[in-house]
Amino acid sequence: MDCEKISQTLCEFIQYKVKDSGLNGVVLGLSGGIDSALVATLCKKALGENVFALLMPTKFSNQENLNDALKLCQELNLKYKIIEIQDILEAFLKQSENTDELSRGNFAARIRMSLLYDYSALKKALVVGTSNKSELLLGYGTIYGDLAYAFNPIGELYKSEIYGLARYLNLNEKFIQKAPSADLWIGQSDEKDLGFSYELIDKGLKALENQDMKALENLDKKLLDMLQSRIKNNAFKRNMPEIASLNK
Repeated sequence: MDCEKISQTLCEFIQYKVKDSGLNGVVLGLSGGIDSALVATLCKKALGENVFALLMPTKFSNQENLNDALKLCQELNLKYKIIEIQDILEAFLKQSENTDELSRGNFAARIRMSLLYDYSALKKALVVGTSNKSELLLGYGTIYGDLAYAFNPIGELYKSEIYGLARYLNLNEKFIQKAPSADLWIGQSDEKDLGFSYELIDKGLKALENQDMKALENLDKKLLDMLQSRIKNNAFKRNMPEIASLNK
């Protein structure tokens, strides 16, 4: 992986999207995880001071992640705002008949999306996405939540590739070493939810993408079934809503 070339390409992409929009910069949600930290670093490199970060914890959020996000804002000299969304989340949940952990996590993701777009209007800036290719292919995200954005600079990078680019850009090792988590509830883990490590998941996704029959034959059957099922069942998350055609 040519990290120098990828970094340059992504920075140029960010610059182009902002310039083409006629707006002032970008707004992003910063969670304290590696994906949003990498996007913030790329945006800072591409846009300088025209980057605004929102940190939006709930009472279930990991305090260490919030501290790491704050430290990154200080290191990159990013403008930022912390918005505690617990009260908003509880108001939503009072009106819902489904209050399990997943539903609560989805509500939180959509509240964050609403705030990001509110601040994008205020700042005259684009909302930038932070989902990687592995998450997008698997549908591992909240539709109209963290999957809602104007553009996404890292959506062509598998999760396992995120780490290489993060090291190249000198992100703090804490981001690289921490277990992947959407931080939707206490103790939540991406790899626990999915049942496999991202290293194995990405091997499988690449084999499917490249139609590498030999690699597919060597995959764990449960892994292959999970990947194919999620890719098929969550395809709607990767597509714009279809509009009925009146053309005869």
